[in-house]
Amino acid sequence: MKKMKKLFAVILSLAMVLGMSLTAFANDPAPSTGKKPVNTDKATATVSNVEAGATVTAYRIVEPTYNDKGFTGYKLATGVTLTDMLEPTSDEVTGIAANKTLLATLTKETLSAPEGATGLTTYTAQLGAGYWVVIVEGSKIQEVYNPMLVGIYYSVAGSGDDNTLVNGTVDANSDWSLDSTPAYAKSEQPTIDKKITGSTGKDTSDGNESGNDVAIGDTVNFEIDTKIPSYSKSYTEVSVKITDTMGKGLTLADPANLVVKVNNVEVTAGAGTYTYTPAADKKSFEISFASAYALAHSGEAVVVTYDAVLGADAGLNFDPNTNTAKLIYTNDPSGETNEIEDKTYTYTFGIDANLFGQGSSEWNKFTEELLKTGEIERVELESGEVVERPIRLPGAEFTLTRADGKTYTTVSDNQGYLSFTGLDAGTYTLQETKAPDGYSLNDAAIPVVIEATYNEDGTLDSYKIKVNNQETSTYTATYNSTTKEVTNIDCTPGHDNDWSDVSDTHEIKNTKLSSLPSTGGIGTTIFTIGGCAIMIIAAALFFASRRKAAK
Repeated sequence: MKKMKKLFAVILSLAMVLGMSLTAFANDPAPSTGKKPVNTDKATATVSNVEAGATVTAYRIVEPTYNDKGFTGYKLATGVTLTDMLEPTSDEVTGIAANKTLLATLTKETLSAPEGATGLTTYTAQLGAGYWVVIVEGSKIQEVYNPMLVGIYYSVAGSGDDNTLVNGTVDANSDWSLDSTPAYAKSEQPTIDKKITGSTGKDTSDGNESGNDVAIGDTVNFEIDTKIPSYSKSYTEVSVKITDTMGKGLTLADPANLVVKVNNVEVTAGAGTYTYTPAADKKSFEISFASAYALAHSGEAVVVTYDAVLGADAGLNFDPNTNTAKLIYTNDPSGETNEIEDKTYTYTFGIDANLFGQGSSEWNKFTEELLKTGEIERVELESGEVVERPIRLPGAEFTLTRADGKTYTTVSDNQGYLSFTGLDAGTYTLQETKAPDGYSLNDAAIPVVIEATYNEDGTLDSYKIKVNNQETSTYTATYNSTTKEVTNIDCTPGHDNDWSDVSDTHEIKNTKLSSLPSTGGIGTTIFTIGGCAIMIIAAALFFASRRKAAK
């Protein structure tokens, strides 16, 4: 009985080993030692460093050959020409990748990325023996990829194999395997950098070249830095364009002083270089490079400079005058294009103006920095409460003078507000030049300072205004991180979130002429009275002397 149990245990152990071996064989796509190589053998091909969402396709250009003993060597796929099929050159690979007619006839397989992959990831597929040209393409990718070569090869233990395709018989009597070498995608991520290099009376010493403020009528100097993508020889026809679109407020200057440099050399527009097309309204332009020129200057830096002017239709305060530059480029040999963009933000400020120009959001409140007032009056409110408050005076004329001498004028409106718009940050002097009817002139020179801070992306973070060395409110914006649109504007201190308190308004007061004491000379009355007195005294002395003489 014990012998039977031992025999049963041995048989069971052999069965388990056999079962495990069969399972391992079933799950391994590559053949194992002792099995004759056949044309269905496959190994895992791997291509890394590719954007998720791309289409990655492998085309077999070198195929294996077999006989009844197994693998015997390699041959070129039909239509493929290589000087040495076991060592294709880079030019030969890129030439095949560019030949769409040939690719359509070759055996092809699609590599796939892990489900849910993002960013740069790895693509894999089970491929048969031979050389495969791998092409990355797709409208959802940004990078420009060079074609790659993936080798799936038979190797024999002890043969000194160097991971390349090797001709020669591999049969069931050899200790062989089917292997592959991972490929690493070589690509280039095109970039574009739009920046403000200067403007009238301003510089970029704060280091922020994406955001700036100017006055209406000022000129803004822009620069676009990009490059022609690095195209391999698999690209025979490409499209490379630079566009620039100016939002409200900005238009091309006249002249725009547009200059295009490629590899630091100024290039003139023409049929063999590029075409420059400005829009009729001067709100945008396009630079389109000739295909042959782009291929000949593949990978070279491009710099575009030009001037624009901020006009009267500009957005005020947090309402930006946005400028969007785009690079539109071919990103795969099939002709698909992609585009990338960068933006700059130009601002101009207003005193006694809406926080966000013509916007209708509830946080777009009317600021109240300056108010023209007269004497105190008693006013009965709807609630019946009687309060004392200054009369608001319309019709007063003011001049606001920038530090460089540029002047702005306004007249106080029916509510007494002094609205100045189209200002840049800086120092000003405010002075009344004409008083309202019936009031004396307040000719005090009042200093006004506008200060602004910017986010790293160029959007306006906050601004505040100082009047007569006293700060009014500081306004701070909150942005949508994706769209860069303003979602809210807070004010501190002053409006207590509900904007019901306007304690930070600076009042410029006038006094009624009728309430003033006489400030002229002493007049003629005293002289008249004095003259009469002298005449009376003189007459008295005259008559007195005559009486004395008569006696």
